[in-house]
Amino acid sequence: MVVLRVSMHCNGCARKVQRHIAKMEGVTSYQVDLETKMVIVMGDIVPFEVLESVSKVKNAQLWTEPIS
Repeated sequence: MVVLRVSMHCNGCARKVQRHIAKMEGVTSYQVDLETKMVIVMGDIVPFEVLESVSKVKNAQLWTEPIS
């Protein structure tokens, strides 16, 4: 599981990120929350590869705060 903070400002941004993640190899499921800018990606994936890939579409960083 990889948790990212992604710079998303509107539904269009969120959809762009969703489409990108859906095409990634090894991803079994994902969740995009526009309000908190949190993106959770699950599957047989390498965290830094996911971060690098998502960063190509939107500014992203690994989530550092505790997840509530």
